[in-house]
Amino acid sequence: MINKQNRSKVFLTIIGILLLANIALVSFLLLKKEEPKPERPDRKTVIANFLKNEIGFDVAQLQQYDTLSERHKGNMKKMMDSLRATKEQQFKEMAATGFSDSAMNIIAERSATGQKIMELRSFNHIKKIRMLCTPAQLPKFDSTFGKVLSKRGNDGRKKEEGKVKEKRSEK
Repeated sequence: MINKQNRSKVFLTIIGILLLANIALVSFLLLKKEEPKPERPDRKTVIANFLKNEIGFDVAQLQQYDTLSERHKGNMKKMMDSLRATKEQQFKEMAATGFSDSAMNIIAERSATGQKIMELRSFNHIKKIRMLCTPAQLPKFDSTFGKVLSKRGNDGRKKEEGKVKEKRSEK
């Protein structure tokens, strides 16, 4: 039978090993350098590169695109800010009516109208970019521009779907 003194030494040794392991783990996590993730170019850069390399835009066309893009970005930001600001007001309206179905339908209709306006502005922006094309560039633009718009979005969705699948498989 192990006496109390030997048992204490064994416990102290185990506690010491666990303490060192915890210190090593914490220091590893704190000192671990995160590898910088390569930054994805923004949508404007992707489209500008596409217009230059695939469609054949010249410097003047790219400058016009840049001006259009900046103006469109500013307008869309204002609209998004406005839509965000109205969300609180919409919630207050629904609360005042006890979240009635009719009030929710009215507010949803207003939201849908705002979304429709944003979509139309985006479509008009694409139309303006298309108007920068020469007649020789139009067929290439018409056949490939939609792909560059959807490609970037699909890449992000595929990554998110992969993460969801990984989490499901862990369970």
